[in-house]
Amino acid sequence: MKIGVLLDEPKVIPGFDYIFYEVKPSSGRVLNPLAQAWNVVNCFADNTISQTRQDLIATCKGEKAMRGTPKRFLWDWICPSSAEYREYCKKIIQDVARANVAGIRLDSVCFPREGYCDCPNCTESQADSGKDVLTWRSQQIESFVREVRESVSCSLGLTLEPDPCYGRERFGLDLARISEYVDFISTPIYMDYSIVYWLDIIANCFRHKITKPYFIELYAGHPKAPTKHLASALTVASSYADCVVLSTYQAAMTQRLQREMVADERIWKFFEERNCDELLRILKEWANIT
Repeated sequence: MKIGVLLDEPKVIPGFDYIFYEVKPSSGRVLNPLAQAWNVVNCFADNTISQTRQDLIATCKGEKAMRGTPKRFLWDWICPSSAEYREYCKKIIQDVARANVAGIRLDSVCFPREGYCDCPNCTESQADSGKDVLTWRSQQIESFVREVRESVSCSLGLTLEPDPCYGRERFGLDLARISEYVDFISTPIYMDYSIVYWLDIIANCFRHKITKPYFIELYAGHPKAPTKHLASALTVASSYADCVVLSTYQAAMTQRLQREMVADERIWKFFEERNCDELLRILKEWANIT
């Protein structure tokens, strides 16, 4: 098993196999790529473009996919069928790929939810295609991922919405089809981890569906959960994932977490009792660093 970390600051932290750096967060601002790291590009979640180009926002029965609506969106969502915005995203991805990066991970590559999008462009395009809505939506997402794959030579990963049952129906994510174009699939499974029952169920379901290397992203940032809870989550995730990614976003928090886990004898014992050899190996590596 590998271990990675997700940051929103350009820093390489020892002890991790993968450093993921958000070069285009959902805020929409585009940062300088971080060489030798995996750079994360949020695609259709964009809180900046939405402020000046509301005509690009995905719609459903007159309601825009924006923060502050009853749907409780965390971000504003741009319509994935917008040719203009797709080209904008691909230009960013191509620029990042030229910066000697380890690879690029695509985030927010989907429709906001079921019912989206019924903007005039989507409605006309779907009608002209002769396809049913679900097929047309999944083909929009697949074609974008395929076009990205064809336009860059670096390694490519993809983050999916953490719904192992209705990804195609809700988000236009045809897992079997889009897996052809990427090197790994990642799912963020964010909880407080005081109970890891649901983490086990979701991870197990995805593991049975994903044929490519599977990465599980655990939340380890603010608000900070007890370290023992995160240890429980790591134990469960390590049973299914080829790589577990800790989303701390801040380098200082990551390094503090490393020190806390190394210093806590209960965590060593917890991993030993459960025969988590790979997690013990990681702890030993961190002990040599800290």
